[in-house]
Amino acid sequence: MSPRRSSSLFPLLVLLNLNLLCVSGGKILVWPAEFSHWLNVKVIIDALIERGHNITVVTHTATPSVKTTPSEGYDVEIIQVPHTKQDILENMERMLKVWTHELPNDNFIKASLKIKEMIDVGTEQNRAVCTQLFAREDLLEKWREEKFDALLADPLFMCGELLAQKLNLPLILSLRFSFGNTFERLCAQLPAPPSYVPSIGTEYTDEMSFMQRLKNVLFYGAQDILFYLVTKSKWDHLYTEILGK
Repeated sequence: MSPRRSSSLFPLLVLLNLNLLCVSGGKILVWPAEFSHWLNVKVIIDALIERGHNITVVTHTATPSVKTTPSEGYDVEIIQVPHTKQDILENMERMLKVWTHELPNDNFIKASLKIKEMIDVGTEQNRAVCTQLFAREDLLEKWREEKFDALLADPLFMCGELLAQKLNLPLILSLRFSFGNTFERLCAQLPAPPSYVPSIGTEYTDEMSFMQRLKNVLFYGAQDILFYLVTKSKWDHLYTEILGK
């Protein structure tokens, strides 16, 4: 390389080096769910941290999943709630027992009622977190001043989209799964013909007998009804109250 060409490239290399020094990651606020849903989001969090992003995870005092030690590489904001970690674990143990040993042998009505019972317990715990969060106007104002770039949430744990609206942030959703593929079908418009696509919770495969297909269709319908009942009765009032409209 000639001295003249070398000298002409030197300023360009200096500018590129300065640009690299000025690059920094974004600031992401995370509203996660628990258990396997947390592990699903944790993979994303780890990848974001590796790429230089600053992560703040919002959790609560009863969380059985989210690690709150500084060694995890993310900041943590903890919301005080009236229930305990044991309350959440007991409901999850009940869900695992029902899902593993009882649902395969139950008719769709009995199975749906059992699922509704567990969803009701989880919903009340979820509502308690939301209520305590939006009562902390000081915390919301702090997050507004920190100027996050986006909010990452699992829609199974409600109020992520509400928090994004309150903070005026872009919303990114990552869903592990929902019973009856309900969120995926009704919210994300996932194509799922009920006579062909086995529902989460039935343990069927894509090779179903006629009776299994019939039960699968009925299970889808029951989960849709539960979804609308829970949404209207448990969440509409809270969202109206928080948004003031």
